[in-house]
Amino acid sequence: MKLNVKAVDLEFDDKTNKLYSDGEEIPSSVRRLHEMKDVVFNKNFVTDRDDILYYMFRAAGEYKNGTIFEAHNIRYDVTVLLPYDLGGEFNKTLGHYHPICNKKEGLAYPELYEVISGEAMYLLQKRESGDHYDVKLIRARKGDKIIMQPNYGHITINVGKSPLIMANLVNSTFKSDYDPIKRMGGGALFITNRKRIIYNTNYKDITVTDLDAPKLDFLDPRKSIYDEYIANPEHFIFLNRPEYLLWKQDQWSVKSQMF
Repeated sequence: MKLNVKAVDLEFDDKTNKLYSDGEEIPSSVRRLHEMKDVVFNKNFVTDRDDILYYMFRAAGEYKNGTIFEAHNIRYDVTVLLPYDLGGEFNKTLGHYHPICNKKEGLAYPELYEVISGEAMYLLQKRESGDHYDVKLIRARKGDKIIMQPNYGHITINVGKSPLIMANLVNSTFKSDYDPIKRMGGGALFITNRKRIIYNTNYKDITVTDLDAPKLDFLDPRKSIYDEYIANPEHFIFLNRPEYLLWKQDQWSVKSQMF
């Protein structure tokens, strides 16, 4: 299938699980089942099996517009999360946090996701005072764009019957931190393949908000995040400077500012 990007021809072959950019294969890294042993609900399900759960294509299709991506330290990735019974759970990513980039305000790097095909749930969680965690469960479908808020760890869950194909824009200079979610035995919630929610008892005090993906009025809903970034990089300043990201009247907005 062709991805919804006009600036470069991106096509995913669901028979071989390969991504091509203008006919050239893009290298991938994969996450395998045995790597998930610390974060799944059914710990007995995971053995040393090497089943591939998802594919990660870093800097996909950037060769044509590398200058504008490199100028702002932004990377465009594509992730394909396969439909897979994870021992009674929907297939999901390992989950991670981002490091602090604004030390004055204690804000971590955010990230922007876009659902290209399939059905997703995004689990966002932030530790607040003491043992309390604020948890958001965001439901998203094709065309939805979702901000991974500063300081929130996040996990992507494929709750559909087909591959979940999504893209992201993120700062390219940092390394994600997977250890906090591993130490807690996974995210605050487990989503079973019957869409039942199970609470992770390692989290003693949580508040859960269940919502649909909010609209991002500062982005053109008709464009992919790749094309929008190429056309209007100033709309994405918040990826490097989260203090420019605002929440107003149930909608996200960004302070007007050039990179």
